[in-house]
Amino acid sequence: MTISWNLLGEVQVSDNWQLFTNNAISDTFRITTTITDIQGWNSTKIQSAAYIQFLYPDTESTKSKVVYIPVRDEIIVYELPVPHQIREAGYYIRSISCRFSSKWVGQLPLASFAGWKLKIEEFNS
Repeated sequence: MTISWNLLGEVQVSDNWQLFTNNAISDTFRITTTITDIQGWNSTKIQSAAYIQFLYPDTESTKSKVVYIPVRDEIIVYELPVPHQIREAGYYIRSISCRFSSKWVGQLPLASFAGWKLKIEEFNS
């Protein structure tokens, strides 16, 4: 059996919430982080992590709790299911957004942070 993954998008993480290109249906995600500013990462720039958050298309514009995503050399698989009460209401499709996770967000300019990308793929069952 071959495991396959659908690309939901890849973004250069920033200090503002950004939406990924495609919506998610799965509860299983493969997340890859890639440092794009190695010199900055290894110098005095701020090394951040990220938060991702799911947005549901209901009438109340429900948002999930944020999920902390560290920058790692390896690919990490996450189980992030749709909450039971939202699934019961018939919502399976959701958008994903991300931004830096740092106490310095909003206090320092974007140029203070070392650059990196976040790629999210969902399990194709």
